[in-house]
Parts: sequence; C-alpha cells; structure tokens
Amino acid sequence: MFHHITHDDSNATIEVHPAQELVRLTWKGTVVGEPYRGVLGRLLEAVQQHRIRLWLNDGRRGGTLPMEDQHWTMQEFTPRLMAAGLRRIALVQSDDRSSHSSVDRMINETPSDATYDIAYFEDPAIAQLWLMDPSKTNTRVAWTPRGSVRND
Repeated sequence: MFHHITHDDSNATIEVHPAQELVRLTWKGTVVGEPYRGVLGRLLEAVQQHRIRLWLNDGRRGGTLPMEDQHWTMQEFTPRLMAAGLRRIALVQSDDRSSHSSVDRMINETPSDATYDIAYFEDPAIAQLWLMDPSKTNTRVAWTPRGSVRND
C-alpha cells in the first residue's frame, strides 16, 4: 500500500497512508517543549492536507510529558485536532508505567464531545487492525497485556 513520509528527524517520523486515511506517528524518544509541539503541528498539517481520519500514535519509545506540554496538548492541539475531523486514535504505549500517567491524564481530560474514539494498545499491528475495522467504535478502550478489554 502506498504511503509517504511527511516528516522524519531525530524526534519522530510521520507516515501518511492516503488510501487508508491513516497517519502513523512514531516517536523516537522523549520529546518535550517546542520540538514536541512542532511534531504535533506537522501531524495536524498532514491530517488536514490528506483528510486523515485515523491516527496510530506509536509512543513505545516516548517518555513522560511535562505538565506544560500536557496542558498545551489539551488547550491548543486537541481542539484543532477535533476540528480536523479525526475519527479514531490508537495509542501504542511503552512499557514504562510513568509515561502512562501523562497519557491517561490527557485522555481523561478529552472533552466529552470529542469527535474521535481512543484506544490503547501494546502492539502497533493490533492497533492498526482496530483503526481499520469500522465495527470497532468503543470510546476510551484499553487493551491489557493479556488481550482483554477494559472500558475506562
């Protein structure tokens, strides 16, 4: 399937899969401050330009976000993402439990009128399957290590 890379640096890679209306953001390490915001800005540009509806966020190499970046994400980025028409976000998280708390906090602060469903995964292949399956519409679903589902 055709895809192209719209961004690739030491912080992250953004791949766009136009036919699937999918963008994949792969973090390469802990990114904070302006570099973090810049990557998300480029992601938003790709979502808008290519009419993306599905986002696979591979954060397995990512770390904990400082409160300032969490606040920016919720106050600045999330409303713009909602306006762009995104439908689903699959979050692949690292095994580092400390990074989970910042992601959980941001998910819990997502507005109730959010236009997208969110699910957590440990495996990016399973995350992509969920994104591509139109019958899966559960909001804020977490996949545990043993594969069972926990609704948040």
